[in-house]
Amino acid sequence: MNSKLIAVAVGLACAAAVPVAQATNGYMSHAYSPAAKGMAGAGEAALPQDSLSIVGNPAGLTAVGRRMDVGAAWFSPIRDYKGVTPTYNHALNPTGALAPIGGGFDGTGQVDSQNNDFLVPNLGYTHPLDANSAVGVALFGNGGMNSDWRAKDTLAFPGLGNLGTYGGNNFFANPPHYQLPDGSFGPQIPGTVPIGGGNAGINLEQLGLSLGYARDLTDNFHLGAALLLAYQTLEVKGVGAFQGFTETFTQSFIASQGRGAVSPSNLSDNDKSSSYGWGVQIGAIWDINPMFSLGASIRTKMYMSDFDDYSDLLAESGGFDMPAVGTIGLAVRPNKQLTFALDVQQIWYGDVDSIANDNYLAQQCNLAAAFGPTRDGSIYKPSSCLGGSNGAGFGWNDMTVLKLGVQYALNDTLTLRAGYSHGDAPIDGSQVAFNTLAPAVIEDHWTIGATYRMAENYELTFWGMYAPEETVSGPGAFTGAQAPEISMHQYEIGVNFGWLFN
Repeated sequence: MNSKLIAVAVGLACAAAVPVAQATNGYMSHAYSPAAKGMAGAGEAALPQDSLSIVGNPAGLTAVGRRMDVGAAWFSPIRDYKGVTPTYNHALNPTGALAPIGGGFDGTGQVDSQNNDFLVPNLGYTHPLDANSAVGVALFGNGGMNSDWRAKDTLAFPGLGNLGTYGGNNFFANPPHYQLPDGSFGPQIPGTVPIGGGNAGINLEQLGLSLGYARDLTDNFHLGAALLLAYQTLEVKGVGAFQGFTETFTQSFIASQGRGAVSPSNLSDNDKSSSYGWGVQIGAIWDINPMFSLGASIRTKMYMSDFDDYSDLLAESGGFDMPAVGTIGLAVRPNKQLTFALDVQQIWYGDVDSIANDNYLAQQCNLAAAFGPTRDGSIYKPSSCLGGSNGAGFGWNDMTVLKLGVQYALNDTLTLRAGYSHGDAPIDGSQVAFNTLAPAVIEDHWTIGATYRMAENYELTFWGMYAPEETVSGPGAFTGAQAPEISMHQYEIGVNFGWLFN
């Protein structure tokens, strides 16, 4: 027993060292249980089949017996954006000119992200305590895809070279220069320096450790709870041209009465910043009769420490909690071979300011408005600037995901699965500007899967996922009438080894 627990601990430590890069339903995986992955996530609430089911509903721990699951998936998100002809924002710009997304130079305006192949591990272990209770542990991950928009692929400007996705290589925008009344650009604002002007992108990695306990209150009613420990890292590159929209820059400029400003040190290109936190999860499963099972689970918001190295970028000076998630599900077994599953999942992205706040920087963080009325009616409100208590975010909405799955036990050795899920993308065209960093536009998932019992105590589970291309475009509050677009489609192929000790 002790050696097996040690093996679990070592496995968890190794898995934690592998970068996580998956973004399907927003930045959360379409499923965590290997069996449920083959059914597009359906079954995680009411149909536990492996140790990773604890992530979907800890009440399922007593149903899976003593087992260990170890697996990995190849995940490939293919992302691109089409930018527009760049104009640039400057510190004192009474016209409110906007900073859109700089496109490619190939005639189409398209730029393709690098980093399209990732390894995503999974690991879990469950252990019955007695006939009516069990404990379990599982490692799960979410991520922001590690986008990488190379400056060399973006529009080149005479004398400046390739400007980069957000124009960070334009020395008039980064560092900011005065804009004179005649429309020409004057000297660099004293005290400012270039920040993060090359390649652009974001890499959000989130790892959660679920420590669960479940008990059968009756033969057909099961309760479970889990303590969740979380670790996340964030790296953002290439957004230095936004320094004129930060609370740090604008407040220092006003304090100096326009004689200079302080460039923010925690805005861009600060390598990985780490954050830690916790949450809890509770769940229940009711086996109504041999044909029907009903399950429900709620995971609280994960309360995370701040990303100090990006306190000038994220709202609330670097706040970035993980959103709460709730799921209800139904499993239907018409006979011993056939099972249908239906899950409805809600992800409350709207409760996390850094994710949910809309981008109104041009309208509410116009530094020129601090010195007098502007022609477009924009205002200066420091709390609405980047890093402020109500600073601009990614403009994500809450997300509701419907998941449908079916599995068929062909015989005692082979079980086949298929599934489909749909959830409206959490962003719309008005928020394309920042979401170019991580174009989480996927809405549909099609999956297949199978489990092959190799021997009495060993099984292999396989799955494949395809998410068709989705595109979001439109003029936004920060891009004006210009309408850049972001697109993505995805592939995933995975395998899991299950070791059944019973």
